[in-house]
Amino acid sequence: MKIKRILCLVLAVIMVASLAACAGSSVPSGINEEGEFAFTVVRSSSKSVLQAEDAAKLIRITLKENFDCKVKITFDTTYEDFEGNYEILVGDTNREESAEAKEKLINNRLNNASDFIVAVIGDKICINAVNPEMMPIATDWFLLNFGGSLEDWSKLKKGYEFIYAPEGSELGATIAGKNISEFDFVLPRKTSMLHGLAVDEIMEYYDAHDYAMTCFEDMDAETEYEILVGDCDRPASKGVTVEGDNYVIKVVGKKLVVKGGTHLATWRAAKALFDEIKKTEGSETPFNWADGHTINGKYDANEEGVYTLNWNDEFDSSTIDLNKWSDYRTESQGTTVSALGGTFYKVNVRGESAYEGSEKKGLIYQADGEMVCGTKRIGNDFITSQISTYWTMTFKYGIMDIYSKLAPDPAYTTYWANGSTTGSEDFQKRFGGKAQDRVCMTEIDILENYSRPHEYGSTIHWWWSAKNADGSTNAANPNGHTGLGGNALYKKGGPNSAYLIYDQEKYGDLLPDDYHMYSFYWDDKCIKFAFDGKVFMRYYYTNHDSVSVHCLMNYLISSCAMGSANYGYTYDKDSHGNYYEHRLDYVRLYQTDAINSQMITAWPETQENGTSVIRYPENTLGNEY
Repeated sequence: MKIKRILCLVLAVIMVASLAACAGSSVPSGINEEGEFAFTVVRSSSKSVLQAEDAAKLIRITLKENFDCKVKITFDTTYEDFEGNYEILVGDTNREESAEAKEKLINNRLNNASDFIVAVIGDKICINAVNPEMMPIATDWFLLNFGGSLEDWSKLKKGYEFIYAPEGSELGATIAGKNISEFDFVLPRKTSMLHGLAVDEIMEYYDAHDYAMTCFEDMDAETEYEILVGDCDRPASKGVTVEGDNYVIKVVGKKLVVKGGTHLATWRAAKALFDEIKKTEGSETPFNWADGHTINGKYDANEEGVYTLNWNDEFDSSTIDLNKWSDYRTESQGTTVSALGGTFYKVNVRGESAYEGSEKKGLIYQADGEMVCGTKRIGNDFITSQISTYWTMTFKYGIMDIYSKLAPDPAYTTYWANGSTTGSEDFQKRFGGKAQDRVCMTEIDILENYSRPHEYGSTIHWWWSAKNADGSTNAANPNGHTGLGGNALYKKGGPNSAYLIYDQEKYGDLLPDDYHMYSFYWDDKCIKFAFDGKVFMRYYYTNHDSVSVHCLMNYLISSCAMGSANYGYTYDKDSHGNYYEHRLDYVRLYQTDAINSQMITAWPETQENGTSVIRYPENTLGNEY
């Protein structure tokens, strides 16, 4: 959501006196013998909108302090409503008056994403908004005008209604006679992040013009007007056939089908739709596509600014491709103490490990179009499998899709991009850079599973080494580390949570029960994380200082493990098995020349020499990173 026009909001305060004068007598402001205020603050018991929950609490605290009385707060399901029940309804409660106020707001105008309403309907004061992000602003406005004192409160009249609707340009493009803003986007339950980002871009464009659009999955209830992006489980989408790099945009009744023969072609189709929409801004004759209107096109990898598939593994062969996968540094030779007091070993893609027994063999293999990475217990010892592109591929920026099936608990799966230990001569030789001792690096945790079958975390860490003026390590403060953990902007349950909470009630299973898409987007301004193609967390560098660390090359690592003494579920011999596995269907990295992307691929780890291939060599940091 864009930054709101606070100046317009301030001007709206001036309008209150004249608007209030048109209403009836003042609303009750009595305080009973127990010192309780006449109105109870009510919010939804679903807690689905944290902004409304926080707003209700702020209203209670402010009125309590300024009116010097007790102010009750409760959920809308605590008791049945009754006549003469004075309530301040915050957000979408189950009271009829909340729905009535919101309907007034929706019917006022289509571009209502920056609007809110304060209305007195019967014995209720309703504060609501179409966009949850407006709830804090609506609350501030309400308290500023009516919450300062009982004298201010007396200005609130029966029948009072105020809608905050800042001026903004309108978008007139229509499909089947309906403004596009009234359509719901629909994505397949599982799809590429390419598609989720493309839909987000269009929705953000409409949001910038104060339209609130929504996006659903194709397993959600069907609505009347929909834009179906990709192979959706809807009759209109299934009825449109497209193959290969071709794409189509077609109106089918009250649906708009946007799809291509590949993930990239579908992304290109969504981009084409967005281009058509942008052409209509300010136009006196915006388009109105009728049933049957069709636009055909083709994805062209040579087109400027498009995404291309620059690195991938579909795991179609019977053997692991050592041109793509390697050890993670030399970690396969390291050991730690296991949760059972034995040893915790690691094994790499070539079966190498500090563990000497034969059980390490076959822990990582390819079969049936998948790479399988297992973890095993032998007595009190555990072996974990780990793969990486440390010796074979390093990159900067792009979209990565990982389609896989996680290992079930007590095992855990990890996906992360890292940039440490790149100063060695061997590493620099392999990737064509000059020898350097990188003093900082970013860790992008695409998936931290912790053995939890119902959730996972995605976060950012940045690490650094402090140096003296002569380049030597600062002994007093040799290194540092910080990350997003504990930052309120990304708290669990928040609107931009660093945790993906899997909806077991909706889907009927747990994360490890099926294959899912784990993705991230990375550029010079932000990092975003997505699950099954839909973005759930956005981290913008402007939230922190010293963000240049996020613009250095990284490589990919993945592991499957159990029995760690300090990570994941504690292993129980009596209830847990001796072997679990993680299955990778494919890994795909898309990049575009529209940003300062980089990629360098090198020769297999087992070879002493070879040729490095630099993608986008003309970009800065081309061979120095």
